[in-house]
Amino acid sequence: MNSVLRIVFLGFFISHIPITMLVDGQALFGQHYPATLTELFSWYTSTYKDVLMDKALTPPWAKGMMYCELFFQLPFFFYATASLLSKNEGVRIPGIVYGSHTATTLIPILMYIWCFPEDVSPFLTQSDKIVLFLFYLPYLLIPLLFMFVCVFNETLFGEGGGMDRIGRQHATIKAKLY
Repeated sequence: MNSVLRIVFLGFFISHIPITMLVDGQALFGQHYPATLTELFSWYTSTYKDVLMDKALTPPWAKGMMYCELFFQLPFFFYATASLLSKNEGVRIPGIVYGSHTATTLIPILMYIWCFPEDVSPFLTQSDKIVLFLFYLPYLLIPLLFMFVCVFNETLFGEGGGMDRIGRQHATIKAKLY
């Protein structure tokens, strides 16, 4: 994994920790948060018209995914951050699981936002849907990229595997041909 990707992934996981704890957690446990944070949550839901975070509109399946985020993904964010900082190769398999799990949760979320019926919430216009869709999209793309990096590289932080090995094999074959 090159240093640019490592920084992107670190930034993603580090930033996702407070977002998950302080914002996303309120969709399930809002009554336990201080007023300042609930005001931030209200601002977010009204500004971005996030129908999944609006407690009156959140479907049960989305609440189930939020529990997964809090109790499965949040611990992984800490592990991934520590692993990326220490270059721990052990993050590879959990990274594959995390990326595939996130994709299977974000695809229905994105479809729900895109196809949200106007008769349920007429305040959500097509342009609001686009903004909200684009807001959620990186939370699909970055975990998928992390998963693909983990899948296609036997080692993430050093030589000896994955794309490095393929590159060396290509160079060896090319050298033999010439």
